[in-house]
Amino acid sequence: MNEITIQLGDWLFNAGVVGLVNILLHAGDEVKLNGQEVSFNAGVLDKFEEKYFKYFIDTYEKTLAWYKVVSFEDFIKKHEEENFESFTEKDLEILNQYIGSGSKSGTLKYILTSNSHKAAYNLITSELDVLELEKQISTIKLKKNEELKDQIPKIKDLMKKIHDIIRYYNQPDAKKYIAAKNVIYTIINNAWNNVSFLNRQTKIPDMYEDYKIYFLQGLNDYLNDNKKEYNYSCSNCGSLMNDMNNDIAFLNATGFDTSRKLSNVWNFNNDIAICPVCKIVYSCVPAGFTYVYDKGIFINQNQDIQSAVNVNQRIKSEIIDSGDVKNIWEFYRIVSEEMERKINEGVKYELADIQVVRYENESYRFNLLSKKMLKVLSKSTKELNALLKLGYKEVNTYFNIYDEVMKRLLNNENLFLLIHKLMIQKLTKPSESYYQMRNINYLLEINNNYLEGVVGMEVKERDILELSKNAGYYFRKAYEERNVENKINGIAYRLLNALKTNNQHMFMDTLINCYLYIKQSVPKVFIDGMKDDYEFKSVGYAFVAGMTSESKKNEENN
Repeated sequence: MNEITIQLGDWLFNAGVVGLVNILLHAGDEVKLNGQEVSFNAGVLDKFEEKYFKYFIDTYEKTLAWYKVVSFEDFIKKHEEENFESFTEKDLEILNQYIGSGSKSGTLKYILTSNSHKAAYNLITSELDVLELEKQISTIKLKKNEELKDQIPKIKDLMKKIHDIIRYYNQPDAKKYIAAKNVIYTIINNAWNNVSFLNRQTKIPDMYEDYKIYFLQGLNDYLNDNKKEYNYSCSNCGSLMNDMNNDIAFLNATGFDTSRKLSNVWNFNNDIAICPVCKIVYSCVPAGFTYVYDKGIFINQNQDIQSAVNVNQRIKSEIIDSGDVKNIWEFYRIVSEEMERKINEGVKYELADIQVVRYENESYRFNLLSKKMLKVLSKSTKELNALLKLGYKEVNTYFNIYDEVMKRLLNNENLFLLIHKLMIQKLTKPSESYYQMRNINYLLEINNNYLEGVVGMEVKERDILELSKNAGYYFRKAYEERNVENKINGIAYRLLNALKTNNQHMFMDTLINCYLYIKQSVPKVFIDGMKDDYEFKSVGYAFVAGMTSESKKNEENN
């Protein structure tokens, strides 16, 4: 049997290579990883369609609609075994939430009647009519002055019907096809579309057979053919081909329909075609990426395939296990730990910039993760974690501060504009700002780490940010003692305006006048912090954050 060897290439192909390796390793097949090459016996591609779907189903199992249905079984068994003696109104509320309605996404009735699940029922051998049983299931509401015990017989009957549906869903065939439908529309279609089982006009109901026909048919003939008389070359790997039938039109945000849009190729003559092996690799792109809801991440660590597989597998396991979309940014920590592991193992390894590919809003975004940036992010772990649940609303859209910080850092931007925006937002629209002014200190610390680690700002011996924040706090206290704390916001606006325009003279004039009013001297921290623009802004924003921080009474009210 032929041995297939695949070499790393660009980021998209590398994602497919990592995905292919993930699928084969998950199936227990032997794969050789050597430098930038992957090699395996062609025989492992027999029944590859089964391995393909099994990988996605096993990896993303707990995120699937199929799992939402069957995961309720323990709740039912518990009360059936106790003969519903401990069943409470809280349990009834849980049951009703699980049942839901056909219009409420994620509930039992919605899942059972979804088009994708209806299509899967036709592939499952069973005497149970799920759709007929679904019509007999509805929520139970207690009437006024009605006791729960009066509804227990009805609840028992309802739970029995739900248990029958769960047993149906737990059948091997049911999981095989229903869960496959789930991963098709939540995972696979993030990377490619419009062909095979994702072609709306497909005549093949079995998605396994559909994948096999489109991606695997003719592969053995191609591998065993004498290619000396072939006249075409694969645009990706250079292998000889007999025709130009396989293109990359199915890839999202990358491919294009060569039968309609030839303006994308030189002189309107299409020369973009791929061999059957590369076609399979590209179909594995969604197995290389890690997806959480509508976001995806892939680390294109193309120095060697083993490292690429390791780091992306760790990202996948940790992020999916957490089930939190915010943790998709945890990749930086995993990448950093992987680099340290290689160094500690004594491997001769020169850390190069790493390409980070993010999938958001149905498009790809790219960043280079440098060694310096990895250190900055690692140093800022505590502060970054403190931002996870903070956010603000702007034009009826919610923004997570953690996401906004990470986007700017990965684009190699400092955080001054974001800090300024958040401070103005808190002063003008406190009801739409889901953070405290004191939380700005986390952003200042992260920004300081960035300026020192990436920009090269001189490291201070003393904690200049803490001194500035404390100065702002005692400044506010002095105004409160004179019962003129209502002037604080006006002073803050003037100081923030000076900081945004980088006007040190305006800032110091305002500050000196204010300190003259309270009959105190200007803190020495401002003299030390006026040596360059970065220090001026860091000291200034820390002072304003301390000056406008909410009192404990206000925080309790919030």
